[in-house]
Amino acid sequence: MQIYEMAQYEFRGIVWVLVSLLLVLAVLLVCVVQAPAFEASGDGLRIRGTLFGRTIPAAALRLSEARVVDLRTTPALQPAWRLFGVGLPGYRAGWFRLGNKEKALVFLGRSHQALYIPTTAGYALLIAPNDPDGCLGTLRSGAA
Repeated sequence: MQIYEMAQYEFRGIVWVLVSLLLVLAVLLVCVVQAPAFEASGDGLRIRGTLFGRTIPAAALRLSEARVVDLRTTPALQPAWRLFGVGLPGYRAGWFRLGNKEKALVFLGRSHQALYIPTTAGYALLIAPNDPDGCLGTLRSGAA
């Protein structure tokens, strides 16, 4: 019986490609899964610290229809389908369809309390700041 080993091949190149891909994936995950910050002012709402962050001018926020909701008792406003975003246990961020089929930009953690704000741009915001009532109050007082 004769034993033959495999001819030499370039294994290091494959390893470096895999390590590079994993590193890029880890960096993207860290960038996407950061806790966002919500800056409410008379100028509008600025969402920072996430890939989906943006500034929404006060004129685009329909604050008369905005309200603080309990997502346990409001299934129509629960994120139902993820369109483009992150959906991890205890963290949802990005574009979703709500239970009522409305398109929404969502930033939710483990809290069941959320701030629902429709916009004039064809989507709603569903965010969970640490003080939803205070955030809504700041937005409304700045718009007045």
